[in-house]
Amino acid sequence: MPRRKSKQNLCPNCGEQVKDPYKTWELIAPFPDSKMRITVTIMGMFECPKCGKKFRGVVSKVKLGGEQVEFDK
Repeated sequence: MPRRKSKQNLCPNCGEQVKDPYKTWELIAPFPDSKMRITVTIMGMFECPKCGKKFRGVVSKVKLGGEQVEFDK
């Protein structure tokens, strides 16, 4: 089953696209995937310029280890 990619950083209240987070942090997966890579997810807090709603979202993901490094946006 293929993963459905959603548009990132859309305000859940009004649908406006928010470009840059005002705060970021990292989440590190506790276990490696089948290719022995650790996933590091960069999360962000966003504030909608149109309605002022604050929400969390994924900024990017990085898979480290194994034989290669893989970046997801």
